[in-house]
Amino acid sequence: MKGWLVLGSAVALGLGVFGIYDEYFVFIEFLKGAIQPIAILAGLVAIMAGLFARKLRMGHVIVGVLLLAVGIYGSFDEYFATIDFLKGIVPPVLLVAGVVCVVTGVKRLT
Repeated sequence: MKGWLVLGSAVALGLGVFGIYDEYFVFIEFLKGAIQPIAILAGLVAIMAGLFARKLRMGHVIVGVLLLAVGIYGSFDEYFATIDFLKGIVPPVLLVAGVVCVVTGVKRLT
């Protein structure tokens, strides 16, 4: 049984590496589109961590403001990549959230 797992893992890894190599432009566009929302969220989290800690941590606030600025600038600079990323990631996230909600609702009914 473990042999099949190793073989399947090797095939998936090979297909993934080949897919990235073959369609590297799409992969790079995906990464460029993902960086801006991630930077904005990380900046907001860092700012909140700095402000709501027991003691004001200016390092967190400064890093948060820098990440927020980079994320907002990148969203304008790479607007189409960001929109493509959001168009591609929002439907699967909503699908997974819907499945989780339905399963949770069915469990509570029974």
